[in-house]
Amino acid sequence: MNRPTYVVLAAGASTRMGFDKTVRRQRGLAPLERLALALAHRAAVVVVPTRLRHIASTMIPHATVVTNDEPSQGMTRSLHVALRAVDVAAPFGVLLGDMPAMTQATLLRTEALMETEIDVAFPVGIDGAPGHPVLFSARARRVVEALAQGDTLRRARDDSSLTRATWTCTNRSAFLDLDVPAQWEAFHA
Repeated sequence: MNRPTYVVLAAGASTRMGFDKTVRRQRGLAPLERLALALAHRAAVVVVPTRLRHIASTMIPHATVVTNDEPSQGMTRSLHVALRAVDVAAPFGVLLGDMPAMTQATLLRTEALMETEIDVAFPVGIDGAPGHPVLFSARARRVVEALAQGDTLRRARDDSSLTRATWTCTNRSAFLDLDVPAQWEAFHA
């Protein structure tokens, strides 16, 4: 299997947080910089609003940076914008830009599931809750591209026409995202 191109979704308005959480440094690295370390030299497409284009390109210098200035249209809009920069014959993965605990080990373990004829692979918690990254085969792209505005990735991940594989992740790398100030402070404490 070819390694997937990772789509990093970081174009949200951060209204609950009150600041651009994916690029803000506090006692160390910003979430996008932490993702850059986890991704190492994997191909990546980062989706940000125009105002963050320059800083995102410095934080993940090996990535292609694309913009979505309509974050109110939801995650699906960002995903569709990013997929324009991904080879249609390639597998791709989806990561959220506010997941600072992501690790190379989590990426590798999820990528290993795609060695067989699997359409969708992702980690789950001990409780069965799905996490990230969510990897899609090139065959699954049609389902992702068919997502309507306002749909979530969940609809494609759980599509009954696709074969799935999961593994149980016992650490926070696949699940921790920073949506509200209390989560930000707890992570950085």
